[in-house]
Amino acid sequence: MILITFNTNTHSMVIDSEITGTKEYDNVMTIKELQGFYEVRQKQLKNDKVAPILRVPINNTIIEYIHE
Repeated sequence: MILITFNTNTHSMVIDSEITGTKEYDNVMTIKELQGFYEVRQKQLKNDKVAPILRVPINNTIIEYIHE
């Protein structure tokens, strides 16, 4: 199981997976649903564009949203 905690206020995300462990990401702008996957998109500091950085399967993922 994969747990994603996405803070929409600070644009930060923590992902906890049995396979990869815990990882933190900054500048996360959105999580989109795309063809059976959640696609995590991050703002690139070099050019201010938003690019995908990670895809995880929907059927094996729980997302917790924090809005404060």
